[in-house]
Amino acid sequence: MKFFLKVLQRVCSLYERRKQIEAYIESSMEILAPNLALLAGPMLGARLISIAGSLEKLAAFPSSTIQVIGASKALFKHLRSRAPSPKHGIIYSHPLINTSPWWVRGKVARALAAKLSLAARIDFYSAKRNPSLENELEEKIRKIRAENPRPPQKRQEIRAKPKKKRRK
Repeated sequence: MKFFLKVLQRVCSLYERRKQIEAYIESSMEILAPNLALLAGPMLGARLISIAGSLEKLAAFPSSTIQVIGASKALFKHLRSRAPSPKHGIIYSHPLINTSPWWVRGKVARALAAKLSLAARIDFYSAKRNPSLENELEEKIRKIRAENPRPPQKRQEIRAKPKKKRRK
């Protein structure tokens, strides 16, 4: 019984430590990259900066690279063989993407990556907060969803020609 209490206390202390780290990341992101934290959220923004190596490197990335950050296995599999190209990497955890219908996720990921690229550049070069980025992104997503209300039609299977019977 005492063993379980100790384990329970350790698990609870881990949760408390996680809350402390998240609070630290949120406060740090508001200072370091306010626009990126506004668009992506502080946790996703910090993860993007971490994978890129620094805010400077993230600001230098094109939006297509930001879109597939974290999908390196799928990207290299696509480059090596005929696998489909990845539509999103770690930005899939963003609510705009993971709550979108499957047929518009790639377009939403592209729009989000473009705005994240702009936000990273604004944060690195000027560090001024720009709330218009969020409004522009919401408008773009609304437009994408309005243009694609239903999933695309599946292609009709091309039926093979029936074989001709041979005469005997």
